[in-house]
Amino acid sequence: MEVRRVQKFGKSTLMVSLPADWVKEVSLNPGESIYLEVDEDGSLKVYPPNLRTESVPREMKVKISITTSPELMTRIIYSLYILGFDKITIETLNGPFSEDLLRKIKESVRSLIGLEIVSQDITSIQIQSFLDPTKYNIGSLVNRLTNTLKQMLHYLNLGIREASRTFLQEVVELEKEVDRLYYLSLRQLLLAQVNRSLAYMIGVKRIQIVGNRILMKAAEEAADEISEAANDLLSLHPEDLALLKMSWDKMDMLIDQTSVVIDHVVKVLNKEDIKLVNEALEELRTLRRVLLSDALLLEEKIQRMNAPKVATAIRTLNLRLYNAIRRMEPIAEIAFNRGIEGLKEVVIE
Repeated sequence: MEVRRVQKFGKSTLMVSLPADWVKEVSLNPGESIYLEVDEDGSLKVYPPNLRTESVPREMKVKISITTSPELMTRIIYSLYILGFDKITIETLNGPFSEDLLRKIKESVRSLIGLEIVSQDITSIQIQSFLDPTKYNIGSLVNRLTNTLKQMLHYLNLGIREASRTFLQEVVELEKEVDRLYYLSLRQLLLAQVNRSLAYMIGVKRIQIVGNRILMKAAEEAADEISEAANDLLSLHPEDLALLKMSWDKMDMLIDQTSVVIDHVVKVLNKEDIKLVNEALEELRTLRRVLLSDALLLEEKIQRMNAPKVATAIRTLNLRLYNAIRRMEPIAEIAFNRGIEGLKEVVIE
């Protein structure tokens, strides 16, 4: 770390010179403007006129056996994507790709935003990222992710009301979109951690990186619960699904309340108002109590159905909604903490 002495300039202005090597590296000329940012730890960040967000492309070569587990290969691709690698070359050591391995690699690439296979032969595949990280603001990614969550609940509701497998299948497809946004968000957060210029452009504060990762994971897990609820219903026989429709009025209210609470949690995350966040936390807890009490009330109706599979589906659906609500609580807690950290004093009127 270089140390420079602060000098007085005029009656009240303090001045420090810029390092010559840095000035040369960023091609800074006299008369140009620079950007100053006070970081969370009190340090001062200096940015050149053209913020440098690009870095040296990161490449990784992966050498595998043709007997390598397709699931392991999927995890490697996902991990390299999250870690910010721009080019991935996969080569086999002992023959051509197996059909299962090749299929899994292609599925993995298609499920990650910005990745494409740019070349391929029987023993080698080259994957490249065409993402421009400056185009994906973290706030907009959070909103897209939670809006997709609400869409999932909407189609789940329609699937029950119409006894429609098409609507239920749409819930499952939307969960894949949540996963794509989740992995992109993780990639952005890790890139922002090592590239402060990029972090500045996409709205990531250093102190909030961990919290952002937690809230993204919470939303992704809530989507998993809703998707599993749809899969549970898809496993029913059409006649049982039609029978479940008889309980739609009650399910409609619970699903609608779940969607409303999720919407409130996201809104208070943006406002960082501790009173509003506290109200959202109470809404979450109240809805969880309602789901538990309604589960008991549904038992009598379930007993009269004389349809074991439908009874199980109703119980499981209630539990899935309960779990989805639980997954949203960390997001509200993060919003509460952010509301506190921005205050100089706490005043409750």
